[in-house]
Amino acid sequence: MDGSLSRAATATLLKAFLAFWLFLAVDKFALTLHYSLLSPLGERLLPLWIVGLLIGGESFLQMLLDVPAGRIVDRFGRRRMLFVGLAALSAAALLLMDFTLPTFIASIACSVLGWLFLAPGTNAYLLSYAQRETSGRFLALRDTFWSVGVVLASVSLPFILLYTPLVMGAVILILAFFSLFLLLASPHDKPVLHGTRTLPAEPYHVRRTAFLKSLRAIRRLNPASGMLCIYSFVAAIFYGAIWFVVPLAIASDPHQQLLGLGLGIFDLSIVVLGVVIGTLVDRGNKRLLVFYGLLLFAVMGLLLGLTLGPLFLLFGFLATAGDETTGLSLWSWLHSLDKEHAHDGAVAGVISFSEDFGYAIGPVLAGFTYGGFGPGWAIAFAALPLVLVWLSYSVFIRPAWAELPLLDIPRMPRRRRHKS
Repeated sequence: MDGSLSRAATATLLKAFLAFWLFLAVDKFALTLHYSLLSPLGERLLPLWIVGLLIGGESFLQMLLDVPAGRIVDRFGRRRMLFVGLAALSAAALLLMDFTLPTFIASIACSVLGWLFLAPGTNAYLLSYAQRETSGRFLALRDTFWSVGVVLASVSLPFILLYTPLVMGAVILILAFFSLFLLLASPHDKPVLHGTRTLPAEPYHVRRTAFLKSLRAIRRLNPASGMLCIYSFVAAIFYGAIWFVVPLAIASDPHQQLLGLGLGIFDLSIVVLGVVIGTLVDRGNKRLLVFYGLLLFAVMGLLLGLTLGPLFLLFGFLATAGDETTGLSLWSWLHSLDKEHAHDGAVAGVISFSEDFGYAIGPVLAGFTYGGFGPGWAIAFAALPLVLVWLSYSVFIRPAWAELPLLDIPRMPRRRRHKS
Protein backbone atom coordinates (compact mmCIF):
# COMPACT_ATOMS: atom_id res chain seq x y z
CA MET A 1 0.00 0.00 0.00
CA ASP A 2 2.81 2.41 0.94
CA GLY A 3 4.52 1.69 -2.38
CA SER A 4 1.31 2.54 -4.27
CA LEU A 5 0.97 5.78 -2.33
CA SER A 6 4.61 6.65 -3.03
CA ARG A 7 4.20 6.04 -6.74
CA ALA A 8 1.00 8.09 -6.78
CA ALA A 9 2.71 10.99 -4.97
CA THR A 10 5.63 10.89 -7.40
CA ALA A 11 3.24 10.85 -10.36
CA THR A 12 1.45 13.88 -8.92
CA LEU A 13 4.70 15.83 -8.57
CA LEU A 14 5.75 14.77 -12.05
CA LYS A 15 2.51 16.07 -13.56
CA ALA A 16 2.30 19.28 -11.51
CA PHE A 17 5.86 20.36 -12.41
CA LEU A 18 6.20 18.65 -15.79
CA ALA A 19 7.25 21.83 -17.61
CA PHE A 20 9.97 22.48 -15.02
CA TRP A 21 11.28 18.89 -15.13
CA LEU A 22 11.49 19.11 -18.92
CA PHE A 23 13.24 22.47 -18.58
CA LEU A 24 15.89 20.84 -16.37
CA ALA A 25 16.51 18.10 -18.94
CA VAL A 26 16.69 20.40 -21.96
CA ASP A 27 18.77 23.07 -20.22
CA LYS A 28 21.21 20.45 -18.94
CA PHE A 29 21.29 18.97 -22.45
CA ALA A 30 22.29 22.34 -23.92
CA LEU A 31 24.84 23.24 -21.22
CA THR A 32 26.49 19.80 -21.26
CA LEU A 33 26.64 19.81 -25.05
CA HIS A 34 28.32 23.23 -25.03
CA TYR A 35 30.79 22.08 -22.38
CA SER A 36 31.56 18.87 -24.31
CA LEU A 37 32.32 20.84 -27.47
CA LEU A 38 34.88 23.12 -25.81
CA SER A 39 37.87 20.78 -25.99
CA PRO A 40 37.45 19.66 -29.65
CA LEU A 41 36.68 23.22 -30.78
CA GLY A 42 39.52 24.70 -28.73
CA GLU A 43 41.93 22.23 -30.32
CA ARG A 44 41.33 23.96 -33.66
CA LEU A 45 42.56 27.29 -32.30
CA LEU A 46 44.99 26.69 -29.46
CA PRO A 47 47.46 24.17 -28.02
CA LEU A 48 45.62 21.66 -25.87
CA TRP A 49 47.36 22.67 -22.67
CA ILE A 50 45.95 26.18 -23.08
CA VAL A 51 42.49 24.74 -23.83
CA GLY A 52 42.73 22.72 -20.62
CA LEU A 53 43.66 25.83 -18.67
CA LEU A 54 40.68 27.72 -20.13
CA ILE A 55 38.19 24.95 -19.34
CA GLY A 56 39.64 24.39 -15.88
CA GLY A 57 39.64 28.13 -15.32
CA GLU A 58 35.95 28.23 -16.14
CA SER A 59 35.20 25.69 -13.41
CA PHE A 60 37.50 27.49 -10.96
CA LEU A 61 35.78 30.82 -11.64
CA GLN A 62 32.39 29.20 -11.17
CA MET A 63 33.58 27.78 -7.85
CA LEU A 64 34.67 31.23 -6.64
CA LEU A 65 31.37 32.82 -7.69
CA ASP A 66 29.17 30.13 -6.16
CA VAL A 67 28.49 31.90 -2.85
CA PRO A 68 27.64 35.27 -4.49
CA ALA A 69 25.37 33.38 -6.90
CA GLY A 70 23.40 31.94 -4.00
CA ARG A 71 22.96 35.39 -2.51
CA ILE A 72 21.87 36.82 -5.87
CA VAL A 73 19.28 34.07 -6.23
CA ASP A 74 17.94 34.95 -2.77
CA ARG A 75 17.85 38.63 -3.62
CA PHE A 76 16.41 38.67 -7.13
CA GLY A 77 14.39 35.46 -7.42
CA ARG A 78 14.88 31.87 -8.53
CA ARG A 79 13.15 31.75 -11.89
CA ARG A 80 14.48 35.19 -12.74
CA MET A 81 18.09 34.04 -12.32
CA LEU A 82 17.36 30.87 -14.28
CA PHE A 83 16.27 33.19 -17.09
CA VAL A 84 19.58 35.05 -16.73
CA GLY A 85 21.40 31.72 -17.04
CA LEU A 86 19.45 30.93 -20.22
CA ALA A 87 20.33 34.34 -21.66
CA ALA A 88 24.01 33.65 -20.95
CA LEU A 89 23.75 30.23 -22.59
CA SER A 90 22.12 31.78 -25.65
CA ALA A 91 24.95 34.32 -25.86
CA ALA A 92 27.51 31.49 -25.59
CA ALA A 93 25.78 29.68 -28.46
CA LEU A 94 25.68 32.80 -30.66
CA LEU A 95 29.39 33.38 -30.06
CA LEU A 96 30.18 29.83 -31.16
CA MET A 97 28.36 30.44 -34.43
CA ASP A 98 30.91 33.15 -35.28
CA PHE A 99 33.87 30.93 -34.50
CA THR A 100 37.11 32.82 -33.87
CA LEU A 101 39.56 32.83 -30.98
CA PRO A 102 38.02 35.91 -29.27
CA THR A 103 34.45 34.59 -29.66
CA PHE A 104 35.50 31.13 -28.40
CA ILE A 105 36.97 32.63 -25.22
CA ALA A 106 33.92 34.88 -24.83
CA SER A 107 31.65 31.84 -25.24
CA ILE A 108 33.45 30.10 -22.37
CA ALA A 109 33.03 33.23 -20.22
CA CYS A 110 29.29 33.41 -20.97
CA SER A 111 28.82 29.73 -20.17
CA VAL A 112 30.05 30.40 -16.63
CA LEU A 113 26.85 32.36 -15.98
CA GLY A 114 24.80 29.64 -17.63
CA TRP A 115 26.15 27.06 -15.19
CA LEU A 116 26.39 29.43 -12.22
CA PHE A 117 22.67 29.91 -11.63
CA LEU A 118 21.43 26.45 -12.65
CA ALA A 119 22.06 24.55 -9.40
CA PRO A 120 21.27 27.31 -6.85
CA GLY A 121 18.28 28.55 -8.86
CA THR A 122 16.88 25.03 -9.26
CA ASN A 123 17.47 24.02 -5.64
CA ALA A 124 15.94 27.23 -4.28
CA TYR A 125 12.95 26.92 -6.62
CA LEU A 126 12.25 23.35 -5.54
CA LEU A 127 12.88 24.29 -1.92
CA SER A 128 10.04 26.78 -2.04
CA TYR A 129 7.56 24.01 -2.94
CA ALA A 130 8.93 20.95 -1.13
CA GLN A 131 7.38 19.73 2.09
CA ARG A 132 9.13 17.32 4.44
CA GLU A 133 7.32 14.30 3.09
CA THR A 134 7.98 15.19 -0.58
CA SER A 135 11.51 16.61 -0.47
CA GLY A 136 13.16 13.30 -1.36
CA ARG A 137 10.92 12.85 -4.40
CA PHE A 138 11.65 16.40 -5.58
CA LEU A 139 15.38 15.69 -5.44
CA ALA A 140 15.04 12.31 -7.11
CA LEU A 141 13.08 13.82 -10.00
CA ARG A 142 15.58 16.67 -10.30
CA ASP A 143 18.51 14.26 -10.49
CA THR A 144 16.67 12.01 -12.94
CA PHE A 145 15.91 14.78 -15.42
CA TRP A 146 19.40 16.27 -15.10
CA SER A 147 20.80 12.82 -15.90
CA VAL A 148 18.47 12.57 -18.90
CA GLY A 149 19.95 15.82 -20.21
CA VAL A 150 23.51 14.57 -19.71
CA VAL A 151 22.79 11.29 -21.52
CA LEU A 152 21.12 13.14 -24.42
CA ALA A 153 24.16 15.40 -24.78
CA SER A 154 26.54 12.43 -24.61
CA VAL A 155 24.70 10.39 -27.23
CA SER A 156 24.27 13.33 -29.61
CA LEU A 157 27.88 14.56 -29.35
CA PRO A 158 29.35 12.30 -32.10
CA PHE A 159 26.69 13.50 -34.54
CA ILE A 160 27.02 17.20 -33.65
CA LEU A 161 30.79 17.04 -34.17
CA LEU A 162 30.22 16.20 -37.84
CA TYR A 163 29.00 19.75 -38.46
CA THR A 164 30.48 23.23 -38.41
CA PRO A 165 30.58 25.52 -35.37
CA LEU A 166 27.75 27.46 -36.97
CA VAL A 167 25.48 24.41 -36.76
CA MET A 168 26.75 23.50 -33.30
CA GLY A 169 25.91 26.94 -31.97
CA ALA A 170 22.53 26.89 -33.72
CA VAL A 171 21.59 23.56 -32.08
CA ILE A 172 22.50 24.88 -28.63
CA LEU A 173 20.58 28.10 -29.33
CA ILE A 174 17.46 26.15 -30.33
CA LEU A 175 17.70 24.11 -27.14
CA ALA A 176 18.07 27.31 -25.11
CA PHE A 177 14.92 28.78 -26.68
CA PHE A 178 13.04 25.54 -26.02
CA SER A 179 14.20 25.74 -22.40
CA LEU A 180 12.93 29.32 -22.24
CA PHE A 181 9.41 28.33 -23.21
CA LEU A 182 9.42 25.44 -20.75
CA LEU A 183 10.57 27.74 -17.95
CA LEU A 184 7.87 30.26 -18.83
CA ALA A 185 5.31 27.45 -18.56
CA SER A 186 6.58 26.39 -15.12
CA PRO A 187 4.87 27.46 -11.87
CA HIS A 188 5.97 30.83 -10.54
CA ASP A 189 8.23 31.25 -7.52
CA LYS A 190 6.62 30.48 -4.20
CA PRO A 191 7.66 32.46 -1.12
CA VAL A 192 9.75 30.43 1.34
CA LEU A 193 8.26 30.66 4.82
CA HIS A 194 10.43 30.53 7.91
CA GLY A 195 11.01 26.96 9.04
CA THR A 196 9.95 25.30 5.82
CA ARG A 197 13.37 24.60 4.33
CA THR A 198 13.24 20.85 4.25
CA LEU A 199 15.47 19.75 1.39
CA PRO A 200 18.60 17.88 2.44
CA ALA A 201 21.89 19.75 2.40
CA GLU A 202 22.72 20.94 -1.10
CA PRO A 203 25.56 23.07 -2.49
CA TYR A 204 23.20 26.08 -2.56
CA HIS A 205 23.05 26.05 1.25
CA VAL A 206 26.15 24.34 2.50
CA ARG A 207 28.76 26.36 0.63
CA ARG A 208 27.60 29.50 2.39
CA THR A 209 28.86 28.19 5.75
CA ALA A 210 31.87 30.02 7.18
CA PHE A 211 34.99 28.34 5.82
CA LEU A 212 36.93 28.19 9.13
CA LYS A 213 33.90 26.75 10.90
CA SER A 214 33.66 24.12 8.21
CA LEU A 215 37.33 23.19 8.57
CA ARG A 216 36.90 22.78 12.34
CA ALA A 217 34.04 20.38 11.71
CA ILE A 218 36.16 18.46 9.21
CA ARG A 219 39.05 18.14 11.69
CA ARG A 220 36.70 16.93 14.42
CA LEU A 221 35.49 14.07 12.22
CA ASN A 222 38.87 12.93 10.92
CA PRO A 223 40.01 10.55 9.49
CA ALA A 224 36.65 9.84 7.81
CA SER A 225 36.00 13.46 6.78
CA GLY A 226 39.54 14.03 5.49
CA MET A 227 39.45 10.78 3.55
CA LEU A 228 36.10 11.69 2.00
CA CYS A 229 37.34 15.16 0.99
CA ILE A 230 40.51 13.80 -0.61
CA TYR A 231 38.59 11.03 -2.33
CA SER A 232 35.99 13.47 -3.71
CA PHE A 233 38.82 15.65 -5.02
CA VAL A 234 40.63 12.87 -6.91
CA ALA A 235 37.39 11.35 -8.24
CA ALA A 236 36.42 14.75 -9.67
CA ILE A 237 39.86 15.06 -11.29
CA PHE A 238 39.19 11.77 -13.04
CA TYR A 239 35.73 12.71 -14.28
CA GLY A 240 36.90 16.19 -15.32
CA ALA A 241 39.61 14.58 -17.45
CA ILE A 242 37.11 12.14 -18.97
CA TRP A 243 34.88 14.99 -20.14
CA PHE A 244 37.92 16.71 -21.68
CA VAL A 245 39.45 13.67 -23.38
CA VAL A 246 36.47 11.73 -24.75
CA PRO A 247 35.03 14.61 -26.84
CA LEU A 248 38.50 15.06 -28.37
CA ALA A 249 38.69 11.35 -29.19
CA ILE A 250 35.24 11.49 -30.79
CA ALA A 251 36.27 14.54 -32.82
CA SER A 252 39.24 12.62 -34.22
CA ASP A 253 36.86 9.83 -35.32
CA PRO A 254 33.24 11.09 -35.25
CA HIS A 255 31.91 7.65 -36.19
CA GLN A 256 32.68 6.30 -32.73
CA GLN A 257 29.10 6.66 -31.51
CA LEU A 258 29.81 4.26 -28.66
CA LEU A 259 32.13 6.81 -27.08
CA GLY A 260 29.25 9.27 -26.88
CA LEU A 261 27.29 6.68 -24.95
CA GLY A 262 30.42 6.15 -22.89
CA LEU A 263 30.11 9.65 -21.47
CA GLY A 264 26.60 8.82 -20.32
CA ILE A 265 27.45 5.41 -18.88
CA PHE A 266 28.63 6.97 -15.63
CA ASP A 267 25.10 8.25 -14.92
CA LEU A 268 23.30 5.26 -16.37
CA SER A 269 25.19 2.83 -14.14
CA ILE A 270 23.87 4.54 -11.01
CA VAL A 271 20.31 4.25 -12.31
CA VAL A 272 20.89 0.51 -12.80
CA LEU A 273 22.96 -0.25 -9.69
CA GLY A 274 22.00 2.45 -7.18
CA VAL A 275 19.60 0.35 -5.09
CA VAL A 276 21.86 -2.72 -5.18
CA ILE A 277 24.93 -0.79 -4.04
CA GLY A 278 22.94 0.97 -1.32
CA THR A 279 21.75 -2.37 0.06
CA LEU A 280 25.25 -3.82 -0.11
CA VAL A 281 26.78 -0.90 1.78
CA ASP A 282 23.95 -0.91 4.32
CA ARG A 283 24.54 -4.56 5.23
CA GLY A 284 28.19 -5.17 4.42
CA ASN A 285 31.62 -4.63 5.96
CA LYS A 286 32.19 -0.99 5.09
CA ARG A 287 35.91 -1.06 5.79
CA LEU A 288 36.34 -3.81 3.21
CA LEU A 289 33.86 -2.19 0.81
CA VAL A 290 35.96 0.99 0.71
CA PHE A 291 39.08 -1.11 0.07
CA TYR A 292 37.57 -3.10 -2.79
CA GLY A 293 35.39 -0.28 -4.14
CA LEU A 294 38.32 2.10 -4.39
CA LEU A 295 40.48 -0.64 -5.89
CA LEU A 296 37.80 -1.37 -8.51
CA PHE A 297 37.45 2.34 -9.33
CA ALA A 298 41.23 2.82 -9.67
CA VAL A 299 41.81 -0.30 -11.78
CA MET A 300 38.86 0.36 -14.08
CA GLY A 301 39.96 3.99 -14.42
CA LEU A 302 43.40 2.84 -15.58
CA LEU A 303 41.84 0.29 -17.96
CA LEU A 304 39.65 3.01 -19.49
CA GLY A 305 42.87 4.47 -20.84
CA LEU A 306 43.64 1.24 -22.67
CA THR A 307 40.57 1.17 -24.87
CA LEU A 308 38.23 3.65 -26.49
CA GLY A 309 36.12 0.87 -28.02
CA PRO A 310 33.16 -1.17 -26.72
CA LEU A 311 35.03 -2.18 -23.56
CA PHE A 312 34.99 1.50 -22.56
CA LEU A 313 31.32 1.03 -21.65
CA LEU A 314 32.05 -1.97 -19.43
CA PHE A 315 35.02 -0.37 -17.70
CA GLY A 316 33.10 2.89 -17.18
CA PHE A 317 30.16 0.97 -15.72
CA LEU A 318 32.40 -0.91 -13.28
CA ALA A 319 34.40 2.22 -12.39
CA THR A 320 31.21 4.00 -11.36
CA ALA A 321 30.11 0.98 -9.34
CA GLY A 322 33.39 1.15 -7.42
CA ASP A 323 33.06 4.90 -6.99
CA GLU A 324 29.53 4.69 -5.60
CA THR A 325 30.44 1.83 -3.24
CA THR A 326 33.40 3.78 -1.88
CA GLY A 327 31.54 7.06 -1.51
CA LEU A 328 28.55 5.55 0.27
CA SER A 329 30.75 3.53 2.64
CA LEU A 330 32.89 6.55 3.56
CA TRP A 331 29.82 8.71 4.09
CA SER A 332 28.30 6.05 6.35
CA TRP A 333 31.54 5.96 8.37
CA LEU A 334 31.47 9.73 8.68
CA HIS A 335 27.84 9.58 9.78
CA SER A 336 28.69 7.09 12.54
CA LEU A 337 31.43 9.37 13.94
CA ASP A 338 29.21 12.46 14.03
CA LYS A 339 27.06 11.96 17.11
CA GLU A 340 25.70 15.52 17.21
CA HIS A 341 25.01 16.12 13.49
CA ALA A 342 25.20 19.84 14.20
CA HIS A 343 27.48 20.59 11.26
CA ASP A 344 26.25 18.30 8.50
CA GLY A 345 25.92 21.22 6.11
CA ALA A 346 29.42 22.50 6.84
CA VAL A 347 30.98 19.10 6.25
CA ALA A 348 28.99 18.54 3.06
CA GLY A 349 30.06 22.01 1.91
CA VAL A 350 33.77 21.27 2.22
CA ILE A 351 33.26 17.95 0.44
CA SER A 352 31.43 19.74 -2.39
CA PHE A 353 34.20 22.37 -2.52
CA SER A 354 36.80 19.59 -2.85
CA GLU A 355 34.81 18.09 -5.71
CA ASP A 356 34.51 21.46 -7.47
CA PHE A 357 38.26 21.98 -7.17
CA GLY A 358 38.84 18.56 -8.72
CA TYR A 359 36.68 19.48 -11.69
CA ALA A 360 38.84 22.56 -12.19
CA ILE A 361 42.07 20.53 -12.06
CA GLY A 362 40.94 17.59 -14.25
CA PRO A 363 40.77 19.43 -17.60
CA VAL A 364 44.09 21.18 -16.90
CA LEU A 365 45.82 17.86 -16.22
CA ALA A 366 44.25 16.30 -19.31
CA GLY A 367 45.21 19.26 -21.46
CA PHE A 368 48.88 18.90 -20.55
CA THR A 369 48.98 15.09 -21.00
CA TYR A 370 46.75 14.61 -24.08
CA GLY A 371 49.04 16.34 -26.57
CA GLY A 372 52.20 14.55 -25.49
CA PHE A 373 50.84 11.09 -24.68
CA GLY A 374 47.44 10.72 -26.36
CA PRO A 375 43.92 10.15 -25.03
CA GLY A 376 44.54 6.79 -23.36
CA TRP A 377 47.45 8.01 -21.29
CA ALA A 378 45.62 11.23 -20.42
CA ILE A 379 42.83 9.15 -18.85
CA ALA A 380 45.35 6.85 -17.14
CA PHE A 381 47.24 9.81 -15.64
CA ALA A 382 43.96 11.15 -14.27
CA ALA A 383 43.30 7.76 -12.64
CA LEU A 384 46.72 7.62 -10.94
CA PRO A 385 45.58 9.81 -7.97
CA LEU A 386 42.89 7.16 -7.31
CA VAL A 387 45.64 4.55 -7.04
CA LEU A 388 47.58 6.75 -4.60
CA VAL A 389 44.48 7.28 -2.45
CA TRP A 390 43.82 3.53 -2.42
CA LEU A 391 47.40 2.85 -1.30
CA SER A 392 47.17 5.53 1.41
CA TYR A 393 43.89 4.11 2.64
CA SER A 394 45.26 0.56 2.70
CA VAL A 395 48.39 1.51 4.64
CA PHE A 396 47.26 4.30 6.98
CA ILE A 397 43.46 4.40 7.29
CA ARG A 398 42.06 0.90 7.00
CA PRO A 399 44.07 -0.63 9.89
CA ALA A 400 42.81 2.11 12.25
CA TRP A 401 39.15 1.83 11.24
CA ALA A 402 37.06 -0.28 13.61
CA GLU A 403 34.17 -2.05 11.87
CA LEU A 404 30.93 -0.08 11.86
CA PRO A 405 27.62 -1.41 13.10
CA LEU A 406 24.84 -1.93 10.57
CA LEU A 407 23.36 1.53 10.03
CA ASP A 408 20.91 3.02 7.62
CA ILE A 409 22.91 5.00 5.07
CA PRO A 410 22.21 8.73 5.54
CA ARG A 411 21.56 11.01 2.61
CA MET A 412 24.88 12.13 1.18
CA PRO A 413 25.81 14.86 -1.33
CA ARG A 414 25.19 13.33 -4.74
CA ARG A 415 28.41 12.46 -6.57
CA ARG A 416 28.52 14.49 -9.77
CA ARG A 417 30.00 12.50 -12.63
CA HIS A 418 29.54 15.43 -15.00
CA LYS A 419 29.82 19.18 -14.83
CA SER A 420 27.16 21.02 -12.86
